[in-house]
Amino acid sequence: MIFAPRLVSLLFLLLVLALLAGCAGFGGDAMPLRDPTVNLVWPPHPNPPRIRFLREITGPDQIMPQQGTLKQFWHLVTGESRSALPFASPYGISSDGSSLIYAADTTAGVVHRYDLARREASFIAQAGNDFLASPAGVAVGADGTLYVSDSINAKIYVFDRHGTFLRELGDGKVSFKRPAGLAVDSRGDVFVVDVLAHSLYVFNVNGVPLGKFPREGSGEPLNLPTNVAIDRNDNVYVSDSMNFTIKMYDRDGNYIRRFGEIGDSPGSFARPRGVAVDSDLHVYVIDATFDNFQIFDQEGHLLLFVGKPGKRPGEFFLPSGIYIDRNDRIFITDTFNKRIQVFQYLKQGVQ
Repeated sequence: MIFAPRLVSLLFLLLVLALLAGCAGFGGDAMPLRDPTVNLVWPPHPNPPRIRFLREITGPDQIMPQQGTLKQFWHLVTGESRSALPFASPYGISSDGSSLIYAADTTAGVVHRYDLARREASFIAQAGNDFLASPAGVAVGADGTLYVSDSINAKIYVFDRHGTFLRELGDGKVSFKRPAGLAVDSRGDVFVVDVLAHSLYVFNVNGVPLGKFPREGSGEPLNLPTNVAIDRNDNVYVSDSMNFTIKMYDRDGNYIRRFGEIGDSPGSFARPRGVAVDSDLHVYVIDATFDNFQIFDQEGHLLLFVGKPGKRPGEFFLPSGIYIDRNDRIFITDTFNKRIQVFQYLKQGVQ
């Protein structure tokens, strides 16, 4: 086989760059979830710490490792480029419990997909023939299935763990008005908050509608609910925004209790948003007006609040979503600061 001189030179250059870059030219170590330069805990010393700040994630450039010489040259030759879409206004957030993080970005019209183990960043902008208009909620099933609510398209889209579109939830049997928060329970049932319908719809793992919360006559009706979370016992928690509280139900939709009330003191709410539950059944609630998250026990007693207005670690500007994974890592969308902040719940006796 005869090569043109220019091609020979190109191949030789690629070989030299490969030797210089080594085997790590296209890869990188997993992204650590602890920033060693920041040491913040709540409550402050001398109290035993219960919440530790881990790090902030400001966008895909932070996820993806610096390109090696070989990879930079490869992009120059092939015209390929990295995905570097920054956050615009992250809202809903979820994780597969391992290395994948999903954040719905309502303004950008995409769902950011970050793989911390592989140091990869990508995004989902389309579901079949539909372009995402205003993705608000994300949730991940036990098998890695991703559910995305779109408040403007008024649909729930279902993707596989690689971001490939599969179907719409409900097959048109439920007409959503403005879907928002999502959650999946231990059975694989999917819970969908519909803000303007003042309801929480439930679907089984096959997408068949099972009904809605709360059961008729079971407590005060919901008023513009926004978000939902499910604990290890499959109890359900709903941010009831215009009633300024969190409602707790059993798995069948029976009312149990409420957390908080309208007010401007600790333990009350002005603008409750995201809700989540840790492994010890503490209930975490984001308040977008107070720029913090508050932590309650199962009886509704305030244990701790974390955060204040600002841009530094542990400070917030209109936060929205919260998700706690099986390792008690706390992911919060700090919406107007255009970032994710990550914290760790410290169990009793664990530092």
